Amino acid sequence: MSKYETGRFRHVTVALNTPFKKDGSVDTDAVKAVSRYFRNKGVKQMYVCGSTGEGFLLDTEERMLVTETVVNEVGDDMNIIVHVGCADTRHSAVLAAHAEKVGAAATSAVPCVYYRPSEESVYQHWTQITKAADLPFFIYNIPQLTGFNLSMNLFCRMLENERVAGVKCSSDPAQDILRFKNAGGKDFIVFNGPDEQYVAGRIMGADAGIGGTYGAMPELYMKMDELIGRGEWEKAAQVQAVTTPLIYRLCSFASMHGAVKGIISLDGCPMGDPRLPFLPVALDDPDLVQLYKDIKQTIEDTRDL
Repeated sequence: MSKYETGRFRHVTVALNTPFKKDGSVDTDAVKAVSRYFRNKGVKQMYVCGSTGEGFLLDTEERMLVTETVVNEVGDDMNIIVHVGCADTRHSAVLAAHAEKVGAAATSAVPCVYYRPSEESVYQHWTQITKAADLPFFIYNIPQLTGFNLSMNLFCRMLENERVAGVKCSSDPAQDILRFKNAGGKDFIVFNGPDEQYVAGRIMGADAGIGGTYGAMPELYMKMDELIGRGEWEKAAQVQAVTTPLIYRLCSFASMHGAVKGIISLDGCPMGDPRLPFLPVALDDPDLVQLYKDIKQTIEDTRDL
């Protein structure tokens, strides 16, 4: 059982895209601006340097720079969860210690990158990360990218670690959320990962969500969360029904990273292009412009639900 008070993490959590300059370097001014952009929209929690944040395309110093910049800019107003997973445990632990030093709210990590380690290896990897920082730690299960699916046996072993506060469940079956929640208990935080099933995940027991498309339309996810909080599940499902086609359209571009950055840029907060191998999406792309208009209209249409 976690030793931390975990209730404060029950928020819609924007997976933050990392802005870059034209020369490909991290744009710290834009990092500050987009952090304020989401804070001003009412977002209470962000997940930085994860898959959406192109964390694996950043070197260690860049990841530290992004983390410190975000925490310094909005850390007093928002929970900042830092993804610290690397290909090796040593650098993951370094990033975890840095996250604690600069005042982040929590850390998180995938089990592996490229390699296919055993369950014991993943257990040791996550355990060493939790030892490096006295912060809540959120397991990140995304087997479709890592090739490693969190088993209930390993999950239950991790529950014995008092610094493990929850799991981001990005596996496809919604039933995984139910299994993790039932085993973890009411104070254990389960984040829904697949954006297109946010409401389904909440029905299955997820306490909140972390998503890569939240940045393009946080108002819609916050509206779903608001309606669920009021017990109006049918209305929440209605918002999901109009949000999911927008998600599919975001995923139809050359890269979702480029599309989400494009939507945020069109909304007045320049983000630059993603790093290769992720491809950019031109801001004057007619399909992107139309999607931006449709997102804004959907937000307006659901505002009074």
